Amino acid sequence: MISGLNNIAHLDVDAFFASLEQRDDVSLRNRPVAVGTGVVASCSYEAKREGVKTGMGLAQAKTLCRSLVIVPGDHRRYEQAGRQILGICKEHSSAVEMSALDDLYMQIQAPEPCADKNHVAFLRSQILDEVGVRVSIGMGANKFLANIATHHAKMLRVRMGQKTTSPWFPGAVVLRSRGEDSPLVMVQSEYAGGYLRPWPVSLLPGVGRNGVEKFRQISVHRVGEVADMPLEVLCVLFGKRGAVLRDLAHGKDDRPLCIGKPPLTVSRRSSFDPPTGDINFLLAMMDHLVERAVSWVRFQGLAARMLKVFIRYGDHQENDGGESFRVAEIREDVLRQAARQKLLSLYTRRLPLRLVGVELARLEKPLAQATLFVDPEQEKQQRLCAVRDEVRRKFGFMSIVRGTSLLLDQKLTSDRDNFRLRTPCLNR
Repeated sequence: MISGLNNIAHLDVDAFFASLEQRDDVSLRNRPVAVGTGVVASCSYEAKREGVKTGMGLAQAKTLCRSLVIVPGDHRRYEQAGRQILGICKEHSSAVEMSALDDLYMQIQAPEPCADKNHVAFLRSQILDEVGVRVSIGMGANKFLANIATHHAKMLRVRMGQKTTSPWFPGAVVLRSRGEDSPLVMVQSEYAGGYLRPWPVSLLPGVGRNGVEKFRQISVHRVGEVADMPLEVLCVLFGKRGAVLRDLAHGKDDRPLCIGKPPLTVSRRSSFDPPTGDINFLLAMMDHLVERAVSWVRFQGLAARMLKVFIRYGDHQENDGGESFRVAEIREDVLRQAARQKLLSLYTRRLPLRLVGVELARLEKPLAQATLFVDPEQEKQQRLCAVRDEVRRKFGFMSIVRGTSLLLDQKLTSDRDNFRLRTPCLNR
């Protein structure tokens, strides 16, 4: 981990999935595009200017933008592009944190402060030339300020070409870019507190939907109002995190840049169109998703302390639930059975499902053998998993198919590596 940074740049790929679809299909360029099934996972700037937003139902998005083009997406192309962008960033800095495939932090070490703009402009130009997507970049003295600056830059790009005027935020230097690139926004450290005041509390890290509701109940809506709150009140609302939120509201963020940080969770999910209520198919899909997630976790040499299952009904209502384990768990049969039981307990309405997913969280190194005598059956399962993993590494994941997956094989197409699932899923 690296701390004490002077120049932190935050990179966010503009409309990541949608931009890649436009890159690969010339007929989609300069048109409003949404990627997703049921819900908008990503949308182009042409769609954003019509009011379409990420997380919005596709039916609502289509109502707002009649000319919207909807595509299901292809996660493998997105992942490849994300890895390319990471490689380019590492050419410019030895300190790069990858929060997500389209979301990175890096230290800019330009020889002089005035060289920052040229450095960033060259970085953006290289990503556009080699990957074919545009990125928005914000800069600040710490990760939070850089992140808000990027949000500011993306907001300015959405308003480009519109008659509406952009709000002015004191304390920021906005460097206009040529063409369709978003402006480069740089937050001046000495004015960070004033710059943050007008922004909504939802942008504070870790606040989430519940935190926003807590603030709403006491009529607090802006970061500046959080900065003015007594620390005691914040601690009553958020516990120990209250002090962190107050520091963030004043522009103070001591979170280091994490280089090569271990994954915190891994998730696998798939959506269905049309929705399905076939419980045998849903259980088979859950088995497959668990197997995919466990295989990845095992490859990383980790185990999970928590399992979480997600479902989404045909009317877009969602439900989720989790189970914690006393010690980190990596046994596939245990995790698969826990996921099945959780799915059955969550699925209580007489409606078909349009999405199921599983997440393995609180990943950590598994405990060493704690007993004198090894369980022969457990040892046998471990050897079987090791052999199965080796075969799959050589010949592809689908070279060995579990019996329950045969039901999926009847309804889904597949290739060497996986069934063709509909929903992109980015590891965190």
